[in-house]
Order: sequence, then structure tokens, then C-alpha cells
Amino acid sequence: MALNITAQDVAEYLGIDLDEVDQVVNNNLSRQISAAESYLSGAIGKDYDGEDARVKELGIMIAAELYNSRGVMSTRQDAAFRRIASDFMMQLRLEGRGDD
Repeated sequence: MALNITAQDVAEYLGIDLDEVDQVVNNNLSRQISAAESYLSGAIGKDYDGEDARVKELGIMIAAELYNSRGVMSTRQDAAFRRIASDFMMQLRLEGRGDD
């Protein structure tokens, strides 16, 4: 099932007014939502309930962290970015093994 969140949901979580920013921010948020959807699919299975409030919150949190980590600036952000990137790589490796 698809993750049922929007760029507006993530923007609100981040405190961004989408009416005040250009299309690039909206495009970045949409891309991070897509990555969050793939992340959740790899982490909890492809048949997750995209309407579940916990799944929505996780999706928003993941997309927001990805957005915030685009230009890693602090040690905390760097650690969060590395954790997410490591999880993505592990999921992709494990999913690839299932195709053999």
C-alpha cells in the first residue's frame, strides 16, 4: 500500500510554508516522501497500511529527516543521515538476495 502523506504534511512538520517557497522545495519533499515509502516498505513489508497513523507519522519523520540531512551540517544530523543511508543499503542488499 502507498504511504498516504503529502509534501504539505512534511512541510508542516518541518515548519515550512509551501506557499512561501519555490517549486524546488516541493520537489525535494516529494522525492523524500518517495524514499520514505520505499524505506518503510523495506523495513516493515510491502503490505503496510498507509492509512495507519503510526505509519503516516513514521513516513513524515523519515521524509523530514531526509530533507534536513541534504546538506549535513552537525554531528547529530550526520549520524542520522548515516543511519538512514545504512538502513537503505541493507534493505536493498537483502531485497536483492531474494531475487536470486
